[in-house]
Amino acid sequence: MPIATHIAQALCAALEYAPERAEEVARMLTAPPGLAMGDFAFPCFALAKALRAPPPKIAADLAARLQPDALVAKAVAQGPYVNFFLQRPEAARRVLGAVLTDPQGPGRRDLGGGQVVVLDFSAPNIAKPFHFGHLRSTNLGADLARIFAFLGYRVVRRNYIGDWGTQFGFVIYAWQKWGEIALLRERAIDYLVELYVRAYRESETDPGVREQARLLFLRLEQGDPEITSLWQQFRELSLAGFMKTYQRLGISFDSYAGEAAVNPLVEATIERFLRAGVAEQSQGALVVQVSAVIGREIAPLMLRKSDGASTYAARDCAEALDRWQRYGFAANIYVVSRQEDHFAQVFAALTRLAEAEGWEHRWPARCENVSFGYVRGMSTRKGEAVWLEAVLDEARDRARRIREEKSAANPRAFPALANGELDAVSEAVGQAALLYFDVSARRLSDVTFDWDTVLQFEGNTGPYLQYSHARMCGIFRRAAAQGLAAPDATAPEMPASLADEEWSLLLVLRGFGPAVERAATLREPHEVARYLHELASAYNVFYNNCTVIDPADPLTTRARLALVAACRAVLATGLGLLGIQPLETM
Repeated sequence: MPIATHIAQALCAALEYAPERAEEVARMLTAPPGLAMGDFAFPCFALAKALRAPPPKIAADLAARLQPDALVAKAVAQGPYVNFFLQRPEAARRVLGAVLTDPQGPGRRDLGGGQVVVLDFSAPNIAKPFHFGHLRSTNLGADLARIFAFLGYRVVRRNYIGDWGTQFGFVIYAWQKWGEIALLRERAIDYLVELYVRAYRESETDPGVREQARLLFLRLEQGDPEITSLWQQFRELSLAGFMKTYQRLGISFDSYAGEAAVNPLVEATIERFLRAGVAEQSQGALVVQVSAVIGREIAPLMLRKSDGASTYAARDCAEALDRWQRYGFAANIYVVSRQEDHFAQVFAALTRLAEAEGWEHRWPARCENVSFGYVRGMSTRKGEAVWLEAVLDEARDRARRIREEKSAANPRAFPALANGELDAVSEAVGQAALLYFDVSARRLSDVTFDWDTVLQFEGNTGPYLQYSHARMCGIFRRAAAQGLAAPDATAPEMPASLADEEWSLLLVLRGFGPAVERAATLREPHEVARYLHELASAYNVFYNNCTVIDPADPLTTRARLALVAACRAVLATGLGLLGIQPLETM
């Protein structure tokens, strides 16, 4: 039983609450400002009205009714709080036992029960570079996918590729004018990008180019065999380039179907809005009024333009309808930045359709846009367009140079690595720096990128977490060299007293599961990142102040090895949720 639940049950008994309220009470527990004030605190402010007494008196009465037991040493009133002091050895045994004996791994809970969560993320555009700006959507979406799967949801990863639009008219125009098959085979998407840029620049001085591009895209929309064949070839080449980056990052999707795949569904969707009486004509366009649903003045959602062409919003409505029919999702999440109004319009239009058609499941309420802030300050060494592959390469190369410098300065802490191992470590550290930076602040925050900061082995960085994990692994290498067995999957025997540093670390260990659950509830991987930094920081304080392996004290040695093993398991699990490789050596 979790320690918080044990305390909550004791509080329920003292307050004469029904046992079913223990979870509610457990959520009210907080941590006192310092260890000297206790290990848990229960605030009594919320009880004042019901009990008709000031919070300090309620706290004093509660503390008097709470009796010590095997886990709680004492309960003390401190102003409006009841502070709980735990029996440290028993609490430590329970915390470590919960981590080391859980066959599912630390922190895992089946909250989802197999319900489906659809995650729409990444979505680069065909025939355009997979640039650094796509990393936030890609990384946040992949993190959320891993977090939801960890909590028992069935996750459907959708990559709604941007494979439709006038830009393909520019690419086809450029191909017909300048294209060389040998260069296309040799350079693939890089060459397509150059062609697009060349055509677009020409259009800035020659308006006729834009009109020719528009007409070429119109032929694509009409199913012209020659143009469609070119589009399919360019799409496949682009997707093959994207796949290299996804494989490098260890990310996969269940679907790469983009806008083009939705096109056959759009007209039927528009007809549904018309039959339901939800859509109306406005200045030649077909729109859905959504201000009343959203609760503020906002432009109507446009389904069809005045020239008869369907809109991106109409395709999003059709795609959402199709997703519900396919999956019956518990949540349909779009990880897309700064399109709050667009998604508000789409979800509100679907809500109006649901009301008009009398749907049993009002599932548009399960659709949401997970937005995020901008990254500022990114540039490559050459100062050119910021392609994601170039950034990954630069992160790897910088990490390699830093590792070589550390090895030269401190060969004992950073022994020389063979080239193959150095390559693997450099790639992992470079990726950790980028991926962790992305979630080191809350997702809606604008963040400023700085190479020197994100690659540090100290501070709030990915390499710092990897270095902490490697330190833990190093302890077990030293233990094995001294003939000490690794801790088994049991609750270890604990010494009669624990140092404050190891007790503080044990208290932090308890927080992993709640951090993962908060990350899912808030759609905020930063909650996991923040927890892991707290854990690594507490571990390094323990590491620097407490001797783990002491031949003269085998009981303490075994207990501390179990503590390190639990920290290593939690840190590795958390890093995995963030797509970061835990390293055994740095």
